[in-house]
Amino acid sequence: MFEKTIIALAALALTMSPFCHGQEMAAEPQAPAGKRQVRLIALANPLGGGEWMPTKKRGLDKDYTAQDILEMIEELKPTCLERFITGWQDPDRLVPVREGCPPMTVLEFLNAAILAGGEGCEIVPKLNLQWLKNERSAALFWKSAQELYDLPLVRPIRNINLDVWDHYCNEIHTTQEERDEMFRRLREIGYEKIGVNMTGLYRVNHPEIDYADFNIDKNTWEVKESAIKTLRQFPNIKELYMYIDYPGPMDAFRTNSPDRQAEIYCKNIFPYQKKLGFTFVYAVIQDSWNAKESVTSEDGPYHGKTMYDITKELLFKPLE
Repeated sequence: MFEKTIIALAALALTMSPFCHGQEMAAEPQAPAGKRQVRLIALANPLGGGEWMPTKKRGLDKDYTAQDILEMIEELKPTCLERFITGWQDPDRLVPVREGCPPMTVLEFLNAAILAGGEGCEIVPKLNLQWLKNERSAALFWKSAQELYDLPLVRPIRNINLDVWDHYCNEIHTTQEERDEMFRRLREIGYEKIGVNMTGLYRVNHPEIDYADFNIDKNTWEVKESAIKTLRQFPNIKELYMYIDYPGPMDAFRTNSPDRQAEIYCKNIFPYQKKLGFTFVYAVIQDSWNAKESVTSEDGPYHGKTMYDITKELLFKPLE
């Protein structure tokens, strides 16, 4: 009964608060079966400092409000907001809202984001394994893990994504016993799915890893079939997700013309998802790159569409 009340109240809040200028929610478009994952980091709490739209520090030139983000989610209808938040979030802290809109807390924003997404939409937060390098930051890691799990969301967080596996294994010099203990504690909290960014270290597995992230080849802009082949050898890893938007690849990606960016999405990535068995996580905003502001040429093959337009089309296009 309590859960049904929360869902009803959050649904009411979504229609009244996030879209506060009389906008009506559009009917959910028909989408192909499967995952629609987007990367749009709205909130971060790196080492204790809460930040709204942390990409502002890395060159993003637009001041986005909660309403701007919610409207993008409502259009894209993702089934997963991947790494939407990083670290622990104070549910009562206010987020920036559009002029004329009522105040909105972090908790209200996160619930509205879930409800604006597609069917079954979930938030998957990021936790940085580098925080386990010392006692102070490790305390934040475990505080974040517990309090993210405990957030009273309409669809509670039960899936966590762990960053910098390579750094955790090699630079922090963790032992197998320490890794066992880390995963044991996450399972003890209650996490049902645990994913790991394995970029740079595909050959070190752990039986508690449920899914793995890997990167595109930033030299050829083709899918790394060798990485997929390696990861497929591990029976515990059931799902594979590919990215462009880790800093190195995205720095290289943004040097391509918008026409070339669109070609990479449409020809180098999209057709291979079903064939090679991975899901592409579409970047919406990453550092100073903004899909809405990357515009293809009017006389080119993509006829002036933005990368945001192309992302939306591909999210709803049946996999070939």
